[in-house]
Amino acid sequence: MYQFTEDSDFKARFWFKKEYIENMNWAMLPKRAQAVYPVICCHVNEKGIAFPSERTIAILSGVSDKHVRLGTRDLDGFPGFSCEYYVTVRGKRGKRYPVSLPQENNRNAFPFHRYLLESGMWRELNPAARALYPVMRCYGYFDFEEYADLEDLDYNDEGLFTDRKYDFCEADRSVLVEKSGISYRSFNSAIKDLIDKNLVKRLEYQKWAVCLFPCNEEGKTIYFKRDFLNKKVMTSYRHERK
Repeated sequence: MYQFTEDSDFKARFWFKKEYIENMNWAMLPKRAQAVYPVICCHVNEKGIAFPSERTIAILSGVSDKHVRLGTRDLDGFPGFSCEYYVTVRGKRGKRYPVSLPQENNRNAFPFHRYLLESGMWRELNPAARALYPVMRCYGYFDFEEYADLEDLDYNDEGLFTDRKYDFCEADRSVLVEKSGISYRSFNSAIKDLIDKNLVKRLEYQKWAVCLFPCNEEGKTIYFKRDFLNKKVMTSYRHERK
C-alpha cells in the first residue's frame, strides 16, 4: 500500500496537452476521472505505459477504489489514453495504462508536477478544485517583468522562467467554468479551496498567480504532514487491517 513519506521528487512531471482542455475533453470527464487521470500520467514510464496499482491511484487521487475503477472506465475514449489487462510473469492478472504524452518542454502543453500528488494537495482538493486547477494552468502565462517585480528579482536572470513558482492567469470566469466542466455555483468554492491549499493566489480582480508547486507566502514549498495523510489512509482501509 502506498505510504506518504518525507521523500519527494521535485523533478518528476508529465506534460498535459492544452488541446485536451481547449477542446472540452477534460470538461466532459466525470469528476472521478479528472481525479485519477493526472495520477496515472505521473506514473508513465519511458515506454509510455503506467503501472500504478488501483490502491495507489486511490490514495493519491483522494477517491475510493471503486471510483478508481469507474474513473478509468470513464477515461475510455479520452484522447491518448487506454487501459488494458495483462498477465504478469507470475500468472497474476494486472492492469496497465498506455498513455500518449507530449515531449518535454512542449509549448502546447504545461507541466503537471508529481509533487502535487506527493504533497497530498491533489487528494485533499475538492472535486471542483481538481477540475479547475489544470484549466488555470492551461490558460496561464509567464511575464518576466511582472514576475520579477512581484518577487523583487532581476528580470534578466536567465533562470527566472525555469525556477518560477507560479504563472499568471486572467482567463474569464466563463471560460474557466466551461473548460473545467464545473458550475458557476461551485467556481467560488473551487477557487477558495485552491487558495487554501496554496495553489492559487489572488493578485487582483479576475487575476491569479497559479502555483506550479504549493508554496506559502514566503515562497517555501509546503505539504500536508505525513502522519495526517497516513492516518487518513489507515482510516479509509481500517477494515483490511483487522
